[in-house]
Amino acid sequence: MKKIITTFFVALFAVSTIFAAGVKRGGNADLSIYLNSSDTDMVSKDLVSQIVASPRISKFEDKNGRPAVVTIGKIKDETGEFFDTQILANSLKTAILNEGTLEFMANKDIRDAMRNEVASQADHAREDVAKEMDAEDAADYMLTGSVKLMVQTSRKKQERTYVVNIELTDLQTHRTVGMFEPREDVKNYLKKEGKIKSR
Repeated sequence: MKKIITTFFVALFAVSTIFAAGVKRGGNADLSIYLNSSDTDMVSKDLVSQIVASPRISKFEDKNGRPAVVTIGKIKDETGEFFDTQILANSLKTAILNEGTLEFMANKDIRDAMRNEVASQADHAREDVAKEMDAEDAADYMLTGSVKLMVQTSRKKQERTYVVNIELTDLQTHRTVGMFEPREDVKNYLKKEGKIKSR
């Protein structure tokens, strides 16, 4: 039994050292060759700053006299790594709220829960304080997108490049009004390089 346990830990150590600690991201040492929350925060701030600066957004506010309201739709994981795109969606939402130029609709599951609450108030709350049904706001634009992964392996090195694309769509006309991707300096942080060691 002792021999089996020892063999297991030796195998585990071999697998864990396939990628060396000398991983690079944007020229800086990093502990992970995978997309992480720091990366998504940086990407989201960059993308939202581009969206806010979009002429379409400025024209909307000039025409309607109010900020545009946005919501986040499906962000597809096309990395093959089972990356949780909700991390990116939450980062985008945080960046939008912190920017203060756009308004943000609550997520669909939250809106459903709030509708149930308003319906309950209609039955149980005082009439002067109960919230009205069918009086909620609505989004003007939806953000959708994808995260892809490109892998290049050369001898004992592997370079992993994450590609993030975000699309802004008009919910009334269903027209795409903007396509956004990280700027070059931010893209550099989405390139991660690791050394592959032979077992």
